Amino acid sequence: MSEMDVDVLVVGAFTAGLYFGGLMAKQGYKVLICDALPEKEVGDRYSVIHVGREHFGNFGLPEPKPGDSEYIRSFDTSILRSALNNYPKTSHAAILVLRRALMTQRIAAWAKEQGAELLYQTAFEKPLFNDQGKLAGAILRQNDGELRVKARLTVDASGIGAAVRTSLPADYGVENFVTGPRDQFYVVLHYVNLKNPEQDAPKVNITWPYYKTWFASQPEAEGALFGIGANLSFDYAERCFQRFAKKGFLPESTEDHIEESSTPYRRPPYSFVADGFAVMGDAACITNPWSGEGVPYAWALGAIAAEEYGRAMKDGAYPSRESVWNVNVRYQQAQGALFAQNLAMLCGAVSCTEKENDYEFKHAIIYEDETEKGKGNLLLKLLKAFISGGISPKSLGNLLRAAGTGGDIFKHYIAYPGTSEGLPQWIQQADALWEKAGSMADLAERDLAGMGK
Repeated sequence: MSEMDVDVLVVGAFTAGLYFGGLMAKQGYKVLICDALPEKEVGDRYSVIHVGREHFGNFGLPEPKPGDSEYIRSFDTSILRSALNNYPKTSHAAILVLRRALMTQRIAAWAKEQGAELLYQTAFEKPLFNDQGKLAGAILRQNDGELRVKARLTVDASGIGAAVRTSLPADYGVENFVTGPRDQFYVVLHYVNLKNPEQDAPKVNITWPYYKTWFASQPEAEGALFGIGANLSFDYAERCFQRFAKKGFLPESTEDHIEESSTPYRRPPYSFVADGFAVMGDAACITNPWSGEGVPYAWALGAIAAEEYGRAMKDGAYPSRESVWNVNVRYQQAQGALFAQNLAMLCGAVSCTEKENDYEFKHAIIYEDETEKGKGNLLLKLLKAFISGGISPKSLGNLLRAAGTGGDIFKHYIAYPGTSEGLPQWIQQADALWEKAGSMADLAERDLAGMGK
């Protein structure tokens, strides 16, 4: 067995691990980033990824430009449409359409420039602990044998399987749950050739939130991408898509090929840190609940963590849980509380009929155009919807309960405890709030049962 000593071992060489590893290397730490896949396969689960242009500048990463191998095109308009294909809600933001694997390679090159070392076809096998029972690295598996890596900090950025986090003892300080089918968003992408590309080629992103379906561009100029996401399974997601396709909202096309993958769709661990350990990216269930996107939001956690660990590990110090506790506090205040609120509100937002969703779009209830933001009082809008019959008493109750629970969860996360001593009581209250919020998987299971076999 060969051996290595590093300051930081990052398991997972997709965007979250590469970004954090690069930031730590930039501070002068010895960083090893490993991945089980060959280099050209990392990030290749989808052909295309859409990333807001602003995120590259905000996080200090090189922005892909026209002429770069990963760059396909850009657009600056996105549209949401109602369940009956009415009342478009427009937003403007520069979005880059990129080749996912090549974008990953660009960020890998950036991490190397900062001083990080990358090893591919190198899989996590098991954690290493020191005499005090603290995490001290990992044993990795390569084609020609095992590699023992001693590290002061081990980072799990291994993706939805969370190889390191799920291998830790239950009492180590960070939850080791497995993200199962009920807690994933299964995405099916249909790459199609348009029958009338000059007329129908997507110039903007169009999303139907009620069906979790979207219409977007892809690398081929005469093609398009039809996407669908759902809990439980790829089979259920595909059945949802076929049901949506029958509505006739999509342009005529012939199918070229399909890609499938999934993202986490559940609350993140209550703590991202433990002694000598951090978790981020999909392994930490960091996704935007409304869109399912994860990349830039994982960078947000990585940027905070790199600052806190950079300070805590100076002069050879071992990063104890307490020394980096502020990672949790800062993340919840910057992003986590809002995402928790949105996740808690989802069940109420979609627990309505197609006609009710159409009414909500028409009157800017939940879904707002840029020109409608901040206008009108939500409670008054809901009262008017109830009186007019636009929303049933049952759906109104679902919305009000979801809004109330979401607001309570937001306040609770903003008040995240400043030290680990307050965490047990905070978790007890958080568990009760999440139980009250319910799960999107429950709605999906009822819908699936209604579909029959």
